[in-house]
Amino acid sequence: MRAFLPSLLLLALLALAWSRDRRPPDRCAPWAPLDLRAMPDMSVRYRLERLGQEPRACKAALARAGARFDPVTDRNGPDPCGWVDAAIVTCPLAATLVLLDRQVLQPAARQLYRRAVTRIDHVGSYACRNLYGRSSAPPSRHARAAAIDLTGFVLADGRELRIAGGWQAPGKAGDRACEVAGMVLGPDYNREQCSHFHLERAVGAIAGKHRHGRARQIR
Repeated sequence: MRAFLPSLLLLALLALAWSRDRRPPDRCAPWAPLDLRAMPDMSVRYRLERLGQEPRACKAALARAGARFDPVTDRNGPDPCGWVDAAIVTCPLAATLVLLDRQVLQPAARQLYRRAVTRIDHVGSYACRNLYGRSSAPPSRHARAAAIDLTGFVLADGRELRIAGGWQAPGKAGDRACEVAGMVLGPDYNREQCSHFHLERAVGAIAGKHRHGRARQIR
């Protein structure tokens, strides 16, 4: 039931706006195609979630944004593992990464380092396992290629920024990662996250609810 609350709240707000003759622009309507090049609005979380049920629309959104990707054949199992409509990650998570890069990562990099990010390093997405590899835990989002662990970034001048060992550098920068991604876990969360950012599109999450850690300048 909790997973439907953000969508119900959004619909209620839209109904109120319509009743007061304050109809939002068509491009902002929840049913409008998601433009990954545009600034995220209040409906972006709903529309990212909807892409999970509309593979063709998801791939079209990536193509319109100029993202390059190679779809892979669906894989079912072993239960509860596998992926559907994926590249390296599921299509909705790929869309999330495009938004994160354009709306959060690049502006922050230019502000802090005066350079653009040209590469994001990671240690993979898919892993058929439970949370933290514990037999008694529920399946990890990695088991469905719906999460990715980012380990560092490379700037246009060749500088490499590593989360492991560099997270405690002085300085902070506000970020909007959790307005785009459903969940971002950083080194401040627990020792398992000490070397990377765990990023996923948490279905039904309220923006900011799952935010852990602070954005800092990385060495």
